[in-house]
Amino acid sequence: MKFDIYTAFEAIGFVQAMTLGVLLIILNKPKYKSTLFLSVLLILFSLAMLPRILDGFGAFNPYPQLYLLPFVFFSLYFPLFYLYIQHTGLLSSGKRKLWLLLPGLVAFGAQSLIYILPYERKVELEALPLYEASRTILWLFGLGVGVYTLNILRNPKVIAHRNLPYVALKELARARSYLVYTIIGFILYALLARTVPHSLFARTYFMAFDLLFIYWTALHGFEQQNVRAVISLKKDPELANDAALAFNTMALPSEKKLITLMNRIHEYLIRTESFTNKELTVVDLAENLDSHPKRISSAINKVRNQNFNAYINLLRVQKAEGLLKNKDLDRLSIEGIGQEVGFHSKSAFYSAFKKVTGTTPLKYKGLR
Repeated sequence: MKFDIYTAFEAIGFVQAMTLGVLLIILNKPKYKSTLFLSVLLILFSLAMLPRILDGFGAFNPYPQLYLLPFVFFSLYFPLFYLYIQHTGLLSSGKRKLWLLLPGLVAFGAQSLIYILPYERKVELEALPLYEASRTILWLFGLGVGVYTLNILRNPKVIAHRNLPYVALKELARARSYLVYTIIGFILYALLARTVPHSLFARTYFMAFDLLFIYWTALHGFEQQNVRAVISLKKDPELANDAALAFNTMALPSEKKLITLMNRIHEYLIRTESFTNKELTVVDLAENLDSHPKRISSAINKVRNQNFNAYINLLRVQKAEGLLKNKDLDRLSIEGIGQEVGFHSKSAFYSAFKKVTGTTPLKYKGLR
């Protein structure tokens, strides 16, 4: 076999993709089933690299039986990513479209039957226009699923939770960027493979694209569990209670560290006024402060003697007091001021305001 530096790097990529895929399976938990789809995607992508690696090392001449390995999985990549997105809970609930995997699985079965044929017969079949046409159709199908998935993620009407937490919004943005990169990347990949597959530019591109695709896919798998956990807490009160119980049993940081963290929390909220966001959660705040939600809750509970909601409502009421005192804002209704500072409803605003000040917003406005 000949030595080829590009093929050597692709062989390293093969090992990394296979390793990361298996690692995601090992780390996979039953409640994080979406990770399994990315695991399979990585493993299939690594296997699809094998024919090109073997060709680069000149293995087909001494070992012709390796020719046309049945590892052509492009028609499965985007369907697997679509199913991953569905299982994360980021999309509206609906029937799982497992049938999207069918064309790729049928193609794998057919290619496996071709692979066991004698070498001469395989060469004859590969030269048939029907063989090339079928591969093109499968490629277009896979690409179509990718474009369809990107269109879904760009359409707010099909997103399951209109008010996703910050960490979930980041995951959506990453998924969109990932799809744009892979769709454009695979199109260029196909063009180069059909025109100048052995050029310096093409081989460099193949190597760089493969490695980035592997790492980016793995990143989705490792970060997905945090997103899924956040969404589950918002959807399932029992899970939220379990999380609270777990919090009560964990070791808390020292009082000095809690005070320091509380100062950071307060400074950040006052500076950004993010408490006016009606959907602000402790997870969002923790994400922006690069801390853990349990530590944020602990700091507020221990230092302020309040829970998260009470503390946020206090800041909202304090801002509302300033707005009510401002005569230039008389055009704003009481309900409008409540909405402005982050309350969902007029009743919630009145209740929180009276709890803090001892009077109603309307009476407070009349006292200025």
